[in-house]
Amino acid sequence: MTNRLFRRAAAVVVAAVLGGGVALAAASPAQAATTCKHGENTVASPTGGAGATAAAGICIDSTGHAWIDWYDYNYVKDRKADGYAARVYVYWATRYTGAIAVDDTATSQPAMLSWESNGGTQYRWTEVWVCLGFAQPEDGSGRCALVVYHT
Repeated sequence: MTNRLFRRAAAVVVAAVLGGGVALAAASPAQAATTCKHGENTVASPTGGAGATAAAGICIDSTGHAWIDWYDYNYVKDRKADGYAARVYVYWATRYTGAIAVDDTATSQPAMLSWESNGGTQYRWTEVWVCLGFAQPEDGSGRCALVVYHT
């Protein structure tokens, strides 16, 4: 009789553990709804050579909520004392946001990027751009470069 009770108790424990595993496995698809993409690019200085480098990771969940991936190394670094500060912009929900970070050669450390959309949208296309001076991605000046895009 004791052996039978032990086996039933063991079966209950195994069922609870497996049931918990099923619950954990069921949580995974919700996490899979968030995808992240990473990119890095350098824009040339109008005076020659590298002007600025930026790296960013963009995450978007299934509701259209987008953000800079806080688990990634996201930065902008001005590479040359050419009079053009490095700026980063985000294109989201049919408009540009930013500059979200600015760096110039007066500082030796890069500027860290931080941005979040604060809500969902049906426009899932999100881009991060690095630009020099007051150039913006849509002005066609040639002083901007796409860092990463995410759909």
